[in-house]
Amino acid sequence: MIKKILKIILILVGVLLIALAIFLLLQKPSHDRDWESGHDELPYMQIEDGTITVENMRDFQWDGPFEATQNYITDTFNLEEMDSAEVIISHFAEFEGMAHIFLSFGFMDGRHINISLETRRESDEKFSPLLGILRQFEIIYVVGTDRDLIGVRTGHRDERVYVYPVTASPEKIQELFITLSEEINDVYEKPRFYNTLLHNCTNELTRKVEKISNLNFPFTYKTFLPGFFDEVLYSMNLVSTSVPFDELKQNALVDNNSVDETSDTYSADVRSFFSQ
Repeated sequence: MIKKILKIILILVGVLLIALAIFLLLQKPSHDRDWESGHDELPYMQIEDGTITVENMRDFQWDGPFEATQNYITDTFNLEEMDSAEVIISHFAEFEGMAHIFLSFGFMDGRHINISLETRRESDEKFSPLLGILRQFEIIYVVGTDRDLIGVRTGHRDERVYVYPVTASPEKIQELFITLSEEINDVYEKPRFYNTLLHNCTNELTRKVEKISNLNFPFTYKTFLPGFFDEVLYSMNLVSTSVPFDELKQNALVDNNSVDETSDTYSADVRSFFSQ
């Protein structure tokens, strides 16, 4: 009797797994949905004769944690003047492991291009790690200004934001930017699904670093809990190791009470803490 029950249970589990597999295979990514504010437009990158042209670069003025006056711009930059990059880790929950990671590329004139891989959600959707596994969200690369991508986090959302300058050469930073630009344009041309485990804000970026270097990031829980990923960067000498890690992390923390995203000096202000 028990064997028969176990057999029935195994059959039911098998049927459910097959049904789930069919359901996932039937899902198709799309660019044509009713997207939430901020994910309406896909960025596109043009790099020609050393000139970077960013189309649909986000420069929102945030009026609340999730309300903004929309402003998409087209801006140009000189690739040869790109001389720095930073890993931004923004903690949006009390648990230290919960965070969002994105990159900021700096230029000699003080401007920055921020690149953030996110779930492209519909207007009635909320993020869920489980749904992120079940092919329910598309990928979007948000390309934006400091006052938008960093400013909303240090401002209205009051998240714990850390700014880590990387130790790579300008040549490697430029190469990484070009690689990411190609990926951004691929997503522009063809939609693809986000995956909480396989295609998230951390491992999509680490793969690009591995592609242009001899580095191999360790397979660790810190990849799936990006709030701890600064420890990985430190262990791989990708950020400064001139001081103990705890001191480095304290130096990298932005004092939200001392910065104003509407200020003309905001870009310099959020980076001033690291040099103190």
